[in-house]
Amino acid sequence: MDKNIYLRNILKISLLLLIISMVSCIPQKKLRYLQELEESQIDTTQTEQINSTYIIKAKDEIYVKVNSVDPNTSSFFNGGDSRYASNMYNSELGLYLNSYTVSDSGYIQLPVAGKINIVGLDLEDARLKIESVLQLYLNDVSVTLKLSGFRITMLGEVKRPGRYAPYVSQLNILEALAVAGDMTSYGNRQRVMIIREIDGKEHVHFIDLLDQNLIQTANFNLLPNDIVYVESLNAKTWGFEQFPYALILSSITTFIVLMTFINAMK
Repeated sequence: MDKNIYLRNILKISLLLLIISMVSCIPQKKLRYLQELEESQIDTTQTEQINSTYIIKAKDEIYVKVNSVDPNTSSFFNGGDSRYASNMYNSELGLYLNSYTVSDSGYIQLPVAGKINIVGLDLEDARLKIESVLQLYLNDVSVTLKLSGFRITMLGEVKRPGRYAPYVSQLNILEALAVAGDMTSYGNRQRVMIIREIDGKEHVHFIDLLDQNLIQTANFNLLPNDIVYVESLNAKTWGFEQFPYALILSSITTFIVLMTFINAMK
């Protein structure tokens, strides 16, 4: 077989395999959510303010611990024996199980004190309000108050997308990614979208995980009910995620071996 014809045949086979793989690629517009949504659509000032001081909302899980010099008072509010309660509160699950859910109308129900409206307050103001109400009935009490549960939604290029409720009082973007198994190799680390509800409206912000000042940025710490969406790199839309490299290379190798064998037989 003429050497030029032999090389042309190899080139044709290679081009044919490349064209087949390109035809199977998925356009970027068929993969990405919330397209053409830009950071200019965000009220950045409001986002930063909310991030620094969390405002309690309905359905939040609030951990309340009553501290008193009287052990009977403490055990009454905090679930029995003080040593047992202390061990429970030192675990994430214990915090969650000993928390109060803020009702749709904004109240939590405490023993003795009854209903206390705390929706719309930050954590410190809510703590002071609960403490002042309890002091109407009890002497020498103080209150410890924390946000005890997060509900976040992880979407896009993460290994385990879904809705999560880790038993923590604070959660940052890196910890959230860890909960979802980290990003896939095709996640765009320079464009991670956070969707957050503020005053009944959805606000969106993009963060760059490669930014060396990431920890100091306004949206490094997440808030309950945030949605995190990791966009895909262009490499995935061109089909490189499941590109059959081994099959194509083995096919080309087999073809070359066969052509070499046939040419040698002549």
